[in-house]
Amino acid sequence: MQAVVLVGGLGTRLRPLTYVVPKPMLPIAGKPLLEHTLHYLKEHAITDVVLCVAYLKRQIMDYFKDGTNLGVTIRYAESDVPLGTAGQLRTAADMIQGTFLAMNGDIVTSLNLTKLIEFHAKNKGIGSIALKKYEVKIPYGYVEVSQPNDVVARFREKPSLSYLANAGIYVFEHRIFDYIPPNKVASLETEVFPTLISGGERLHGYYEDAFWADIGDLQDYEKADSDVLRTTLGKVQRE
Repeated sequence: MQAVVLVGGLGTRLRPLTYVVPKPMLPIAGKPLLEHTLHYLKEHAITDVVLCVAYLKRQIMDYFKDGTNLGVTIRYAESDVPLGTAGQLRTAADMIQGTFLAMNGDIVTSLNLTKLIEFHAKNKGIGSIALKKYEVKIPYGYVEVSQPNDVVARFREKPSLSYLANAGIYVFEHRIFDYIPPNKVASLETEVFPTLISGGERLHGYYEDAFWADIGDLQDYEKADSDVLRTTLGKVQRE
């Protein structure tokens, strides 16, 4: 199976670091984030990779070249400016044959890609979305008031809200590209997925309890670096 990795974004929330280094090249436990991603794909026998590049793309292309040093084959879908998650994905359309895996280039995870791919094959939808459990702590007491007398019917002090969130890893059928206009800024999350659902296409959600680190801002980046380093050291010590 082929994989498409979206690595063309500006990484604005990680500035000033990303003024001179694209987010996928920021070091995590001593290696570029994208290098961890490529090793992760290879662990699941995915070695044919398309990198969708835009912002500071030459740094990525010069470092990874054709992927030979990592034991993978890398091709580049280039755009001059970031096009959003869907627009960036669309640039890879001519390089992809059949069912493929796609993922954001700013996550580190232990999700079992092999099981995700098997799940998608079984359900036969246009796409399968990996999910992660996300919990939000509400900082105030939660109050329900019944009508019409405004009587307090329920009170909970600072409850937590738990829900399943998009984890940024997908398996798609090639016809997903039919829903994405070429050469335009577009979002999978706010445009393509709602269009698919309203049009009757089947998207399936896959959840498993896995390690996730999202490199969204400086705090996330520091935590991910610490988590991955700790995990790596623990693995070395066990061996």
